[in-house]
Amino acid sequence: MKIGVILPAYARWLRGDAIWAICEKAKEIGVDSLHFEDHVIFTPHQYVGYGNGYMDIWTSMSYVSAVTNVQGWAPILGQNVCVIPYRPPIQQAKCAATVDSLSGGRLMLGAGTGYNEQEFAALGLNLHERGDMTDEYLKCMIELWTHPVASFHGKYVNFDEMTISVRPVQQPHPPILVGATGKRPFRRIAEYCQGWVPGAGGREGGSLETLADGWEEINRLWKEYGRQGKPYFAVGGVRHHLTTDRAQAGDAVTRGIGKEGERVYISTFPMTHVDDMVSRIRSVGNLGADTYVVHLPSYRHGEFTNNQNMMTNQLEMLGEHVIPKVARG
Repeated sequence: MKIGVILPAYARWLRGDAIWAICEKAKEIGVDSLHFEDHVIFTPHQYVGYGNGYMDIWTSMSYVSAVTNVQGWAPILGQNVCVIPYRPPIQQAKCAATVDSLSGGRLMLGAGTGYNEQEFAALGLNLHERGDMTDEYLKCMIELWTHPVASFHGKYVNFDEMTISVRPVQQPHPPILVGATGKRPFRRIAEYCQGWVPGAGGREGGSLETLADGWEEINRLWKEYGRQGKPYFAVGGVRHHLTTDRAQAGDAVTRGIGKEGERVYISTFPMTHVDDMVSRIRSVGNLGADTYVVHLPSYRHGEFTNNQNMMTNQLEMLGEHVIPKVARG
């Protein structure tokens, strides 16, 4: 089991020296992967709810790639998730190939279809076409990655004999993990993607039973499509506010962080005893998961009046009480 951590690239405090320090701490405790979330544009109220400093996912990944290169370690750079319809596939294929090239082949693309109607509308996109767009965009990106000179003809994208020039290090292309659950996402995985990342956004992918059922269906379809090897399974973006105080376990830190009309935006991090987190990781590992991605809090809380200090403390708890008790591989 590998352990990943969401970088709070949505928060305005995570810049420059703070990125360096958080990456250095993650290296120190033995984190295997660093993960990024994706939003582009918000209303003034939504932006508070989604984070007060959301950076572009591809630009921030490129920066962290450079930081970790200089620090002398090579964590996988993952996504929980990148919303595929938000960017033209030619542009996104080039961004992905650039990050994979600069990082020495460390990109693991998390593919999401998106859900936010206002964000789609602001970008001039039709929310109801997001599934079709995701399929076509991903296939176009694969074509550009796998052919130095490519042609593609679809509903949304058309070109002949063109190249994005930069090549991804990973061949035939960086792995694509689908960040959704259901018949169409499972078919997408089995047909042309490389794995599954349920739970993006802190929903834990559902119960262990739900994860087991989904994983069984993905593997059935994988064989039906004649795929070799096995799909990759990363439980993604699970929110945990770690504690060693058993009395706190089961509580939650809930913050009302924005309001628009009648809609209130709330961020909730369950207070999780470190031993319970170890148990959870072992359980999903027994199902067949390869990576468990944890979303640790970086809000100011209790004695921690500084965001960076809060996250540093949570990383230290992860490194001291969780990672050593999880079988690694």
